[in-house]
Amino acid sequence: CKRCLHCCSGEPGLVLLSEASLSALCSYLGLGREDFLDGYTRLVDMGTYYNISLKEREDYSCIFLTEEGCSVYPVRPLQCRTYPFWDYLLSDRALWEAEKSSCPGIGQGPLHSEEEIRSQRNASLAEKLITILK
Repeated sequence: CKRCLHCCSGEPGLVLLSEASLSALCSYLGLGREDFLDGYTRLVDMGTYYNISLKEREDYSCIFLTEEGCSVYPVRPLQCRTYPFWDYLLSDRALWEAEKSSCPGIGQGPLHSEEEIRSQRNASLAEKLITILK
């Protein structure tokens, strides 16, 4: 990571939360669940259910992004911790190359082993997103 903050700003996006991420964020910020949900999240209509996503500012930056970087970095959601090793980016070389053009950290610095990437992906699959049925 080059800490360019592009993945946290610049265009609309979703940072979907799991119960584990929600609990960690609430604890880190010293907030109760309802206060955190009211102040920092929004419901995302997925058709037959809703997911919970972090709010964005008007410029599409993450609500937790500061000039110094992520203000909740130690407990950032799994989605943030595993970028760019997301299934859809790893599924196609062209997608990976396209993402590489917008992320100066991809292909730079120490390489991650296939085992490390696989471990992150498995953690991502095991952590279920919060789903609210309509």
